[in-house]
Amino acid sequence: MRLVVFLALIFIWFVLAVARADAAGQPGALTAPKRGDVELVIFSEPGCPYCARAKDFLAGTQETRDWLIVRDIDISASTDSQEMFQQICELFEIKRPGVPLIVVGGRPFLGFDDAPTTGAMILETARVCRHNGCPKLADVLAAHKSGATTVTEQPAVMRRTIELPVIGAVSLASLSLPALTILLAAVDGFNPCAMWVLVFLVGLLVGMQDRMRMWLLGGAFLLTSGLVYFGFLAAWLNLFLLLGAVIWVRIAVGFVALASGAYYLHSFGTNAAAECRVTNPVQRKRIMDALRASVSEKRFLAALAGIVVLAAAVNLIELFCSAGIPAVFTEVLAMNNLPAWQHYLYLLLYVAVFILDDAVIFIVAILTLTATGMTNRYLRASHLIGGVGMLVIGGLLLFAPEWLTFTA
Repeated sequence: MRLVVFLALIFIWFVLAVARADAAGQPGALTAPKRGDVELVIFSEPGCPYCARAKDFLAGTQETRDWLIVRDIDISASTDSQEMFQQICELFEIKRPGVPLIVVGGRPFLGFDDAPTTGAMILETARVCRHNGCPKLADVLAAHKSGATTVTEQPAVMRRTIELPVIGAVSLASLSLPALTILLAAVDGFNPCAMWVLVFLVGLLVGMQDRMRMWLLGGAFLLTSGLVYFGFLAAWLNLFLLLGAVIWVRIAVGFVALASGAYYLHSFGTNAAAECRVTNPVQRKRIMDALRASVSEKRFLAALAGIVVLAAAVNLIELFCSAGIPAVFTEVLAMNNLPAWQHYLYLLLYVAVFILDDAVIFIVAILTLTATGMTNRYLRASHLIGGVGMLVIGGLLLFAPEWLTFTA
């Protein structure tokens, strides 16, 4: 049954990937707006050095941020542009109008100093606007004309620093998506539901006389585990990319993260032995018997096929034991506007870190011919770190999703 579920998930991932590729490649097809597109309007006039500096900055910004749509309005070009500029000044109660005047996310920026100051504030506002949503300037002006809205206060830029006990102030901008990937993958990798299977397999392999056979069978187990997990992650990622910036999806994943964090903390407090509670004794016995049969199989190809099938089945069990980490990670990854190849590089990084502990255990065991595993202390520590981390991510997904965007 689990094998059927696995094949179904892989099929769904393949269909979603093909659908996305077809939609992007059909000539003349109508395409929906990119998720999170943000309109930035700059009012300028010829001969203004600060306007030229702002335009150079925005031009460089657009090269790496295709979601940022910049509109340049020369207020000296027509009476319409002058009237729009005056309306903007009235709307935001600007007492001393001047150029450049940049409007993004419902907030005006009068003047431009340099990239680290004014430029950073503009990009920060654009990030917030990209994920929270904001109307276009024309819609704001239309609503203002009708008397439906009045802007009397400039919205503040979201604060991206948090205060942590002992550590103090931590800037989220100093963190990175690779760091988050490594953290979640490491916590996910210390998983007792797969660890015991690997330790049991290693115990069977170290008793063999054929060292090459030991490397091949153990390596096949690890490689299959990585490929299966990569398939799961890719399926989640394509699903979230297809859904786009649907708010209920982010909220649902946020609650999954909170539930996962609570599960990990509960396991830390009640599961001192760090045992897998997903598999029951009957299932364990079946897996152990199947591993013995595969390892003792004299025909190498038959033994290899048995190990591959078991690795896939074990990772299906581990998916249920991961408590939502793959779904949470891929949602955060989808929130960061990256090219497709970078998305898959992050998936590869996740999988590499995910199987690193298993690889270390396997390599040490083969070299020393001694089967060993992670101590309960490390497994329980992963539960504690994972619990706190998932609670933090869940809270951010629900209340401050822009803090989880590390690319602009």
